[in-house]
Amino acid sequence: MAPPSQPAQPRSSEHHAGGLIAIILAIVLGVLMGVFYGRAMWLAGGGPTRAAARLAATIEQKQSLAEAAEPAEAQRLLAQVPIIQQKLDETQKLADANQPGRGLPYAAWTLTSFCGDLFLQALKLLVVPLVVCSMICGITSLGDIRKLGRLGGWTVVYYTITTGIAVLIGIVLVQVIQPGVGADDTFAYVDPSAQSNQNASALDTMLAVVRGRPGEPGSGMFPSNLFLAASETNVLALIVFSLVFGGALTTLGERGDTVAKFFDGANEAIMKMVGLVMWIAPVGIFGLVAFEIAKQGGGAAFLEQLQALSKYVFTVVLGLALHGLVLSGILALLARRNPLRYLLGVTRAMLTALTTSSSSATLPITMECVEENNGVSRRAAGFVLPLGATINMDGTALYEAVAVIFIAQSLEVPLGMGQLLVIFLTATLAAIGAAGIPSAGLVTMVIVLTAVGLPTTGIGLILAIDWLLDRLRTTINVYGDAVGAAVVDAQVLRGET
Repeated sequence: MAPPSQPAQPRSSEHHAGGLIAIILAIVLGVLMGVFYGRAMWLAGGGPTRAAARLAATIEQKQSLAEAAEPAEAQRLLAQVPIIQQKLDETQKLADANQPGRGLPYAAWTLTSFCGDLFLQALKLLVVPLVVCSMICGITSLGDIRKLGRLGGWTVVYYTITTGIAVLIGIVLVQVIQPGVGADDTFAYVDPSAQSNQNASALDTMLAVVRGRPGEPGSGMFPSNLFLAASETNVLALIVFSLVFGGALTTLGERGDTVAKFFDGANEAIMKMVGLVMWIAPVGIFGLVAFEIAKQGGGAAFLEQLQALSKYVFTVVLGLALHGLVLSGILALLARRNPLRYLLGVTRAMLTALTTSSSSATLPITMECVEENNGVSRRAAGFVLPLGATINMDGTALYEAVAVIFIAQSLEVPLGMGQLLVIFLTATLAAIGAAGIPSAGLVTMVIVLTAVGLPTTGIGLILAIDWLLDRLRTTINVYGDAVGAAVVDAQVLRGET
C-alpha cells in the first residue's frame, strides 16, 4: 500500500494570526450590528408577525394541555393565558404598525442572511467529499489493516469517557446551583415535532441510528441508498462505507495503490478548497452573527431572554468551561501537548463552530487547523475528526443533563439517585446517537425527559435561549474532537513510526 503520509507541519504563525484576527473582528462587528441595529432588521424582516403566530400557538397549546391535566395544573396553565394574550395583543399592534420588506433595515436583514447562508453552504458542500476521502486515506495509510483495531479502540474509548465526564459535570453543577427553582414557564412553548418523538426510547433511537428509519432509505449506518445518504449529509453512513471501502483497498495490492493515490490527491484538492472558503469566512461569520441576534429581536430582546434564564445559562456555561479544562488536562497528560498553544491552533475552528452551530459544517476547518497549525498527523486527523464530528457530543451531553434537571426543578419534580443515574446513561447514549436523528437536540432531549417521566413540554422553558447555548456546546464538541485527534496521534500512531 501507499506509504503513510508524513505529519503535517504547523503553518506560519503570521498567516494563522491574520486569519484569526479577521474572524474575531467579524464576530465583534456582527455582534455590534445585531445589538444596535437588530431590532430595526427584525421589524423589517417580519419578526412581529412570526412572534405573534408563536404566541397564538402557545395559547392554544396551554389550553390543550389544561384539558388533559390535573385540576391544580390545569388552573395554573389557564392562569397564564391572559398574560400571553396581553403580550400577543402588543405584538400584533407592532406587526400592524411595521410593514416588512421596506428600506435599509430590510436590505441589511436580507444581505446578512445571504452572507451567512452562503458561507455555511460552502462549508457543508465540502463535508461529504472530505469525509469520504479523508477516511479512505486514513485507512489505506495504515498499511496493515490490523492497526485499525487499536486506532478505533482508542478513539471510541476516548469519546465515551469524555462524554461521560461531561454528563457528570453537568449533573453535579445543576444539583448544586439549582437554577430551576422559581423559574417562570409562562411563555414556554414546544414545537409539536419534538412531542411526536416522545414515545421513542433510548434503545429505539440507538437501533434507528444503525438500521435507519422506516421509509427513509438514506438514514442509518447502513442505508439502502448511499447517494441519498450523502445528499442528506448522513455522515455516519459515509464513515462506515469509507472504512469498509478503505479496508478492502488494502487487500488489492497494486490495483488498490492506484485507487488510494487517487483519493489522496482528491483529499489534497479538497483541503485547498477549504483554504479558498476561508477567504470568505469573515464575511460569512459576520452575517451569521448579525442575523442570529437580529432574528431574536435585537440586543434588548436578547438581554431580556438572558436575564430570564440567567442562572440556567450560567450553569451550562460554567459546566462547558470546566469540561474544557478537563479536556486540556487530558491533552497535556496523554498527548504531551501545551494546552494553550494547541488551543490557539484550533481557535479558528472553534470560532467557526461558535457561529455555525454545526460540528459537521466546521469539520473542514477543524481538520485544517489540527493538521496545519498543530502538526497532528493526517492519519489521525483523517480518522478521528470525521468520527468525532458524528458521535462525540460532549457539550450536547452536558447540556442535556443540565436542561432535564433544570426542567424538573422548574416543575418542582424531585429526582432521586436512581433517576439521576438514568439521566447520566440516557444523556450519554442519546448524545452519541444524535448524529443520525433529524432535529437532534430536541429529539434527544425528549428521550432523556421520557426516561425519567418528565413532560416533553418542559422543553419550551429553554427554547428562548437555546440558540446561544447551542453554539457554545458545539464549540466544546469541536474542541473535544481536536483533543481526541492529538491523543490518538500520540498514543497510537507516533509510537509506531
